[in-house]
Amino acid sequence: MNSIKNVAVIGTGVIGIGWIIRCLAHGKKVKAYDLKTKSRIKVLKEIKRSSQYVKKMFRIKKINLKNLSFHKTLRDALFNSEFIIECATENYKIKINLMEEIGKYSNRRAIISSSSSGLLPTKIYSKCLNPERGLIGHPFNPVYLLPGVEVVPGKKTSKKNMLKTKKFYTSISMKPIMIKKELPGYLSDRLQEALWREGLHILNEGFASTEELDRSIEDGPGLRYSLMGTFLTFHLAGGKQ
Repeated sequence: MNSIKNVAVIGTGVIGIGWIIRCLAHGKKVKAYDLKTKSRIKVLKEIKRSSQYVKKMFRIKKINLKNLSFHKTLRDALFNSEFIIECATENYKIKINLMEEIGKYSNRRAIISSSSSGLLPTKIYSKCLNPERGLIGHPFNPVYLLPGVEVVPGKKTSKKNMLKTKKFYTSISMKPIMIKKELPGYLSDRLQEALWREGLHILNEGFASTEELDRSIEDGPGLRYSLMGTFLTFHLAGGKQ
């Protein structure tokens, strides 16, 4: 069982709110921080809107809003937090500066997880105190429903913190994908980009329309993809050896 109970979510956009909802649904205490003053209203509105789906999915009676607090300063949000989820704009300069601040004000043992969708963790944590605790935890939207999360280490990330992170994500009903070393775009987005790129080539050559391309996935391999990935599909198609 994971021992992490206190979570800080820095940035309350679509991804940040998704993390807040998922963590609350699993009994975590969440501290939220955002530069925008009206973030509280937006967060509470989204919790109310999604609660019927979340309660059904995780088989809970309610989402305990007493476990959620909003803070005016980054320092207050980070105080006593064991796991920090950063959800700022996808920009190296912004994230590097933010991680430097988070490193100063957080507990030195707290794990810091960036929700970046493609940036390299080594660069993001280049000015952060104790970078061995910094990593990527790239989720899929909506975070409160989809279980996948790509966990990407930087060059200085410790194996111990990777293991703790895996246990934490598992404790909130996620299925962490543990990537061996950092690469731009990680796994899922690179695979999606490859499919998108090939689709554009087919369009440019006049072989099919966008509707036909979408149907070629929706009515075929897309149905299999919900159950198994590319490698398992081809493995099973090989039959008996």
